Amino acid sequence: MKKSIISGFIIILIMMALGVVIYDSKVQNENLLKVDNNIKNIILLNKDFDVYLKTPFVYDNFDIIQSKIISFKSEINNIHNNSILKNIEEEKLNKILNTLKNSMDKKFMVINRIKSYRAILNNSFRIIQKIHNNGISDKLEALYTVVMTIDKNPELNLVNLNNEIKNYNIKELNRNNKYFIRHAQIIFEYLLKFNELSNDLDILKINEKLDSLYTIYSKYASNSVQKAQIAIGILFVLLFIVVVLYLLDEYKLSLSNRELFRFRRTLEDSDNIVIITDANQYIKYVNRAFVEVTGYSEKELIGQKPSILKSGQQSNEFYKDMNETIYSGNSWNGEFINKNKDGSLSYTKGSISPVFDEDGNIYEFIAIKIDITNEILIEKKLYENEKLLMQQSKMAAMGEMLENIAHQWRQPLSTISTASSGLQLQKELGIPTTKEEDTEVLDKINQTAQYLSETINNFRDFFKTNKEKTTFNLKDTYFKTLRLINSKFASLEIEVVETLNDIEINNLENEIVQVMMNLLNNAKDVLATRENQRRIIFVNIYKDKNDAIIEIIDNGGGIPEDIIDKVFEPYFTTKHKAQGTGIGLYMSLEMTTKHMNGILSVENDTYEYESKTYSGAKFTIKIPLN
Repeated sequence: MKKSIISGFIIILIMMALGVVIYDSKVQNENLLKVDNNIKNIILLNKDFDVYLKTPFVYDNFDIIQSKIISFKSEINNIHNNSILKNIEEEKLNKILNTLKNSMDKKFMVINRIKSYRAILNNSFRIIQKIHNNGISDKLEALYTVVMTIDKNPELNLVNLNNEIKNYNIKELNRNNKYFIRHAQIIFEYLLKFNELSNDLDILKINEKLDSLYTIYSKYASNSVQKAQIAIGILFVLLFIVVVLYLLDEYKLSLSNRELFRFRRTLEDSDNIVIITDANQYIKYVNRAFVEVTGYSEKELIGQKPSILKSGQQSNEFYKDMNETIYSGNSWNGEFINKNKDGSLSYTKGSISPVFDEDGNIYEFIAIKIDITNEILIEKKLYENEKLLMQQSKMAAMGEMLENIAHQWRQPLSTISTASSGLQLQKELGIPTTKEEDTEVLDKINQTAQYLSETINNFRDFFKTNKEKTTFNLKDTYFKTLRLINSKFASLEIEVVETLNDIEINNLENEIVQVMMNLLNNAKDVLATRENQRRIIFVNIYKDKNDAIIEIIDNGGGIPEDIIDKVFEPYFTTKHKAQGTGIGLYMSLEMTTKHMNGILSVENDTYEYESKTYSGAKFTIKIPLN
C-alpha cells in the first residue's frame, strides 16, 4: 500500500515537473523566436542603412530613415529586455550586444550627419544643373561632366579634383560660372567628408558584429532547445519508468489480493483452526473451524482476547513462556487445553507466529492449530487399556510365579518339615543326640529358610512399580529372572545354554525382567509340547556398538510363517485358552519400544549345537546402553 502511494506521489511530481518544463520550454521557444526575429530585423535594417550610406546623391525621405532608426533601436531594446536573454550567462553574447549597441549609436550619429551632407550635395547638384542650363563657359563643360558622373566613377580622385578646382581663377569668370565652381567645390568637399564617414563606419565592422551575434545566439538557442528537449525526454522516460513500476506494483498487488483471497478462502474452509490477533492479542479474525470447535460465534470472539478460552488447567508459567517467545519475534509451538462455550474441554496443538510490518515491528500474530481432542481422548483410553493389559500381564505372570513359588517351596518346606519333625521325634523318644547333630539340623533349617526368603525378595522386586531408570548389570538381571522361573525348567528337563557378557546398562530393570521372563516362559511352553526330544534354550547377552543385545532361542521347531507376523498382536495366541491370554508378547513389545526405547523382533533360525542341527524361534531384544 505504501509503495502505491509513493509511486502515485512520484508520478504526480514528475507530471508537474514535466508540465513546468514544457511550459518553460514553450515560453523559452517563443522568446527565442522573438529574439530571432529581432536579430533578423536589425540585420535587414542595417542593410537598408548601408544602402542609404552608399548613395550620396539619391534623394530619400529622411522621415523614412528616421523611422527605420527608431525601429532599429526598438528591436535592440526588445532583445535587451527579452526575459530569455536576461538569464543568459554567456559573457560573449552580452558583450557583443553592448558593443553592437554602442557601434549602432555611432552609426546613427553618422547617418544624421550624412543626412545633412546629402541635403547639401543634392542641393549643390541641382544648382549646378540649373547653372548649366543657364549656360557655362566651354572651359567648365569638362568639369560639369565630371560632377554629373562622379557617383558613377569611384576611381576619381576627389582630393586632386578638389585641389584642381581651387586653382581655378574665378576672377576671370562671370557670376554664373563662379556659382558653378563654388558648388562643384562643395560637392567635392562633402563627398570627401562622406567618404571619410563611410570609412569610419567600416572600422566599426557592424556587419561582422551582427553575424557574430546571430551565430552566438543561434548556438545558444540550439543548446537551449536541445537542453529543453533532453529535460523533457528525461522526464518522459522517468514518467514512463515510474508508470511501468506503478503498473507492475498494481499488478503484483492484484495478484497478491487474489492470492490473499484464495488464502482467506483456504483458511476459512480449512479443517485447521486459524486465529489472527493484533499486537496486543485482541482477536481480529477466526475461521469456521475455530467457531465450530469452541462454540463461540465470530461476533462473540472479535475484539476479545484468546484468554477467553482459558481452562485453568495450564500454569501461568506456560502462558508467560509463550508470550516471551512470540514477543521476542520467534514462533511458539505447543498444546492448549481450552474451555469451550458449553464448558467442555478441547485440546489443540499448533504454533503462534508473529507478523512484522515494513519497519520490523510486530503488528499481528497468526495461530494455526489442529484439534487433537479426539486423539487425546483416544490416547487416554489407550493408556487406560495399556494399564489394564499391563495389569493382566502382571496377573498372568503372578499366576505363573505362584505356581513357581509352590513348586520351588515344596522341596525346601519338605526339608524343613523333615528336619524339624525328625529332631522333635528323637527328643520325644528320648533318643540322645549330640550337640553337633542338633546344630547341623538347625543350620539346615536356617539355610532353607534363607532360600525361601531370597525367593520372596525376588518376587517382591518383580512386582515393584518403580519406573525410574537405574544402572545395572544385564547379566545379573538375567540370573534374577531365571531364579523366578527355573523350577519349571528343571521339571521339564530343559537345558539352558548361556553365553553371557558383563554389560552395564541404564534403563528400567523391572521391565527387562518381565520381558525376558515372558520370552523364557514362551520358549518353555513350546518345548513342553515336544516329546521324545532334547529341550534346549539358548540365551546370549552381548554388546553391539551402542546397544545391548539379548537373544533367546529355542529348538521348538519355529513359528509357522503364516502367523509369525501376528505374534505381537494383543490377544493373539497359539496356546489353549487355559494356558495363555495372548497379551504376553504384545506387552513385551510395548515395554521394549515405548518404555525402554528398544526393539523386539522375532525370526525362525536354524543352527548347530554339539554336531546336531536344530531349528526354532529366535527372539532378539535390542536396547540402547544409555
